[in-house]
Amino acid sequence: MLLKATGYRTSWSGFEACDQTRREATLNHQSDSTPQSVISICLRKLNMKWITFYLLTLCFPTTRAHCKPEKVSEECIKENPVMWTRCYGDKMVTCKQRNRMLARFARREVNPAKQAELGPTSNHEVRIPSSALQRIRRTPSEEDVLVVASVINSTLFQRTPRSKRKSIIPQSTVREEGTVLGGLVLFVKAGKQPVSNLTEPIQLFFKHNEKENSGTCVFWQEDETEWRTEGCYTNKTEDEFICSCDRLGFFAVLVNPDLNVCACHAVNVSCITYSGSALSVFFAFISLFIFTKLFL
Repeated sequence: MLLKATGYRTSWSGFEACDQTRREATLNHQSDSTPQSVISICLRKLNMKWITFYLLTLCFPTTRAHCKPEKVSEECIKENPVMWTRCYGDKMVTCKQRNRMLARFARREVNPAKQAELGPTSNHEVRIPSSALQRIRRTPSEEDVLVVASVINSTLFQRTPRSKRKSIIPQSTVREEGTVLGGLVLFVKAGKQPVSNLTEPIQLFFKHNEKENSGTCVFWQEDETEWRTEGCYTNKTEDEFICSCDRLGFFAVLVNPDLNVCACHAVNVSCITYSGSALSVFFAFISLFIFTKLFL
């Protein structure tokens, strides 16, 4: 709407310049001030104004056309390899959604009076309650709230070495380590400001295909560059993990790789177990036989 209004103002100023050119030509009694010459001068001025306006829109775009989460993360990591997540959140808000299934990205303007539901992939879904959206809304007159969700590779989230200096205040936070479920991290943002300490938590759904025995919902703490569990609660069903968290940001489910055994590995483990048991019984009989021959 802003671009459209700006275009109208540019056109009107161009017509005013044409009218001024016609008046100057009439007052100066120029020999070549024919209607054709006046029209050509007006067209040149209009073209210059439109070209200038077009170049400004290219240099200072209001939105990023059809950007991908992978490209945005690469740009932000080049700017700041450690604190890149803030840059990622700010740039993803300006992205347009072209292909929902290929881009692993979802963007929607939602009414704060209703719960927001969107999913960047078929295995990830986000639900933000109405109370959270109303808090995120900047002014009461603002009708809709922009909600953005995307999925990116978990290898981008690397822990940095912690300082050896001892802290005077004891840390009560819980740091988690493990394997990220599916190797993917879910990013959620609503509005333009960071959101935390929500009275009604958001819900994040992570589907899993394998038989995961356990998992923990975590969020990425940018200042400490590590996964944390504060404010996040985990609920597991047969086919998905449901995370309830009191903030927005980057989320994942950490699973223990030692507890994750696929069907093919389970068969191999069973064969090894049965073979070991059979050998144990066989050598036990041999020991018993030798004992009876020597001492009986």
